[in-house]
Amino acid sequence: MAVRRFRSIHLSTFPAFAGLTSDELDVLAASAEPRRLRRGEVLLHQGEQSDALYFVLSGRFSVETAGGEPIAEIGQGQPIGEIGFFAHIPRTATVRALRDSHVLAITRERLQQISGALPELRNAIISSLATRLASTTRFEEAPTLPRTIALVCAGDSRLPPRFVTLLFDVFGARSRTFFVTRAVIDERFPSHTHDDPDVSAWLNALEADFDFVVYVADDTLTDWTQKCVRQADVLLLVATAGAGTALNPSERLACSLHLPSARRLAVIHEARSDIVAGSAAWLAEREVLMHHHIALQDSADVVRLFRFLSGRAVGFVASGGGAFGSAHLGIYKAFREIGVDFDIFGGTSVGAAMAAGLAAGADAERVDQGTHNIFVKRRSFARYTFPYFSLLNHKVFDRALQAEYGTRTIEDLWRPFFAVSSNLSRNQIMVHRSGPLWEAVRASASIPGLLPPFFTPQGDMLVDGGIMDNVPLEPMKALKTGPNVIVAHKRQAPSLYAVDYQSIPGLRKTLLSWLNPLPRRKRPQVPNILQVITLSMVANRRQDVPFGEIDMLIDPALPPDFQWSRWEGHTEVFMYAYRGAIAELADGLKRGEACLAAILNALK
Repeated sequence: MAVRRFRSIHLSTFPAFAGLTSDELDVLAASAEPRRLRRGEVLLHQGEQSDALYFVLSGRFSVETAGGEPIAEIGQGQPIGEIGFFAHIPRTATVRALRDSHVLAITRERLQQISGALPELRNAIISSLATRLASTTRFEEAPTLPRTIALVCAGDSRLPPRFVTLLFDVFGARSRTFFVTRAVIDERFPSHTHDDPDVSAWLNALEADFDFVVYVADDTLTDWTQKCVRQADVLLLVATAGAGTALNPSERLACSLHLPSARRLAVIHEARSDIVAGSAAWLAEREVLMHHHIALQDSADVVRLFRFLSGRAVGFVASGGGAFGSAHLGIYKAFREIGVDFDIFGGTSVGAAMAAGLAAGADAERVDQGTHNIFVKRRSFARYTFPYFSLLNHKVFDRALQAEYGTRTIEDLWRPFFAVSSNLSRNQIMVHRSGPLWEAVRASASIPGLLPPFFTPQGDMLVDGGIMDNVPLEPMKALKTGPNVIVAHKRQAPSLYAVDYQSIPGLRKTLLSWLNPLPRRKRPQVPNILQVITLSMVANRRQDVPFGEIDMLIDPALPPDFQWSRWEGHTEVFMYAYRGAIAELADGLKRGEACLAAILNALK
């Protein structure tokens, strides 16, 4: 009787039953059968008979299509399966537990038996369904941010107390966060197991009072670690640099219950350094959405991790544009001077080259010096070859990139980075997030005709990313939510060429023109092959770039009459764009521009 009364009191908090009396709730509670589900268990299968109706007492469920794609979530106080139940049709979707959850089930037969005592029940549930459908947002339009995070040791690592302390300080100062450890549960529920329904109900109820619930698992696969894994939206696999990288039992359980999109790797270092090594070994053993390098010397990297987990990470997106690319550095420098700290970098073509240097920790002036080394000192785009594979000698360019980026790999950069190339083998963009940094930049900047394509060991032929995605905002948004600064040049104004097509000479006249040191007449002013290739590259601009309200698009100021291939003027472009951006940002701050405010607010 006491259990039945507890259920009726619990049901009274459900929005669907707000109009029912206490006697009606008692009848409903007496007719329902309890059912417990662990994370990952399926409550309903799409296509099966709709013979029962469910109510969520505690926990959370994912509604999935036949292909396993999540389209909605159902939480405490809501009904499950009411569409098929009342319409007498098979289940329209699969419903899977996202937490250790507790539901009450009412069969069709039992509902018919009590319908006389509960005349308003059907209308109440249908009204609740309509409200939920009206407020449901598809996942691809607004990804759900995590509410629960589990800290699980990776490999042979042990959870560093200093890291937990930094998390506690950073999350506590910026959000309402509750940290749950084995000790907290044992103190509150001394005579209960961790799988007890009362424990699950209390843990699930915390989500209503806090922005985040952080579960601190044991170092090994204990019953408490299993509970943490089952309660989590996101796994934060914690690896200490230098530890063994083999997958441990806790991770094997975690990876069996969580998709790669719900896993992140945090590699912990005692101090921040220019050179990081060993990331590839960790990533080879476990597939994760992203990995983060965390130095314990201060809270800066943990603050950045908080921004990623809370949907506030600030991205820097750099487009292609030849020698105009140095403008990216001017924009970056201007934003840094007003206090903007970027969390992730991505780029296409020359934008990838600039973003790579910034992600490696160099300041704008150092990256500008690298531009000088590659394009002016080594003259990488002025070394021609026999025009069979390309116009330029790619070996010179390759050596210049290797000299500038060294042996760094993308995964060992202190901040996340990606480069975009065009994969002609698969007719799709390729997002480079691992491997040698210089190779990613080389593939992203493989301008067709000027340079031979870059080929992967798997046989993919890669050319300049600008062909398919010159403004790679979509790959950025696939990795994180939050504001972005996008640096992209507007389409050039129409240019007309006073060229008589018939005056373009053939092979014989062209050779004679080159051999004759004193030409009798001036050569026709026709754009050369280099100019045509570069104009063709910048002509491609996607019209469907997914700009959002909190994304800030910057069209950098450029020196007048500056040419796409005039690399010797890189510093002039850099400083011209910097001065223009400083003025634009000052004006935006004065006007209270919404997207600029969003960027600054994300950093608070």
